[in-house]
Amino acid sequence: MPRIIIPNEVKVKVGIEQGCVYNFSPDTAIPNHYFIVLNKTPKDDEEIYLASFTSNKEGVLRFIEHHKLDEKTYIEVEKGDCPFLSSSKESCINCNQLRRYEIQKLIERIDASNGSCNYPKVPETLLKKILEGVGVSRMIAKAVKIACGV
Repeated sequence: MPRIIIPNEVKVKVGIEQGCVYNFSPDTAIPNHYFIVLNKTPKDDEEIYLASFTSNKEGVLRFIEHHKLDEKTYIEVEKGDCPFLSSSKESCINCNQLRRYEIQKLIERIDASNGSCNYPKVPETLLKKILEGVGVSRMIAKAVKIACGV
């Protein structure tokens, strides 16, 4: 049976939901990262808000301490929560720093960096922790929190 290749543009525009994971480079000089869609209704929103996974646990904790931010804005990702992550590295999410893209720009970034949309959504328990972290962050604008449903 022939393989059908669905373009990223179709995958994103049709399949984007809160908790979806995409892999791409946010800039040409930065390696690809995994990002989680946080918008409650991303198909209807002009801007998509994304949280990124990072293995720089110490850097995130220093950032939170330096800015005197709520500890709930640091989310540790449990091994096995996200099978696409390297099992050899610990991962976390800084809920104080989100990326914002228009949907077409997001698709362009995925395509330009040979990224992918072929990942399962994050578990509901992890998504809930991330949204709680975004909700308590004083660095995240109220409009962003509303778009994320918090």
